Amino acid sequence: MGQWIDAYSCAGVVSEEIPSRTIEAARSSGIVVASTSPRSTQSAQSVSPARTFLVEPVFCEAGLPYAAWQAPRLRASTWAACFRLAWFFGYSANAESIEHAKARAEAAARRLAGLAEEHGSVFLIGHGIMTGLIARRLRLGGWFGPAIPARRFWRFSVYEK
Repeated sequence: MGQWIDAYSCAGVVSEEIPSRTIEAARSSGIVVASTSPRSTQSAQSVSPARTFLVEPVFCEAGLPYAAWQAPRLRASTWAACFRLAWFFGYSANAESIEHAKARAEAAARRLAGLAEEHGSVFLIGHGIMTGLIARRLRLGGWFGPAIPARRFWRFSVYEK
């Protein structure tokens, strides 16, 4: 499972058409920010190729726990779903804990708020679980936006203060 997680983490973006709405939102933002994952940095280059963007590890996805069990034999995606569910209940073998991820999400939300104040707006290229945790922290901090951020690839949600 650990090798599968490593391969997934290092994977790049699968080629597909980027919605024009997403490209426009990224290009009209004050700054584009991405995590350090190859998917995020490639996505940032794709949505805004003519400008530089900020890359910071605080925006990386929450680590997926795993164990070296040999049974039962399940698909890697099934194990990933099971381990992610277990992570929400406190299981964190070989990954950061949910408490650590929440603290990092709080730091990420503060960083985004600071960047928004400095640049007027921010376009974050993020990851599902961490984006949800960041959105929660933003909303608790007085920002307005959806309780559950957009989940599909190339979709985005807007949060305003």
